[in-house]
Amino acid sequence: MNLISQRMVKALAALSASVLIAACGAHSTNPSTETFTVYEDAPKMSLLDLGAPGKSLGDVYHFSAPLHSERGGPVTGEVIGSKTLVKVAADGNANLERRATLLFFTFAEGKDQIIAFGAADYSPSTPEFDAGKSVVRPVLGGTGKYIGARGQVTSTRNTDGSYTQVFALLK
Repeated sequence: MNLISQRMVKALAALSASVLIAACGAHSTNPSTETFTVYEDAPKMSLLDLGAPGKSLGDVYHFSAPLHSERGGPVTGEVIGSKTLVKVAADGNANLERRATLLFFTFAEGKDQIIAFGAADYSPSTPEFDAGKSVVRPVLGGTGKYIGARGQVTSTRNTDGSYTQVFALLK
């Protein structure tokens, strides 16, 4: 085999390997997802009024609630979090304020965690959004079984004050 043919074979082999690596790599355009649901009891809420008395930027609701893998089933984890007022209701839309919500979903005695964070609009008169409404927040990461988690969680408030949390995690 002459020198030109050897270089052509090596170049084709390198190109084929590059295509294979790109097709199988982490930047796949068709990532698969793992979807699962947990059921949250109605959370216990506590308001921390920061800044000026009454509604003001920085006011925080802290909350926690047990989690279940099936409705009414045994407790499998806990959600703890906070909702911080980041945009007060304005004259243009006096019925909505924006809160940034940080959620820590913990399982296996805290060894497995999923962290989610996002902002959503709320009524200024209640600590939670309306029943039947859903809010989607990005998943920022996780630990243990969920190390490197990314994706989203859809929180739906039920009429009894509980929540249905549906996770869609990219693999």
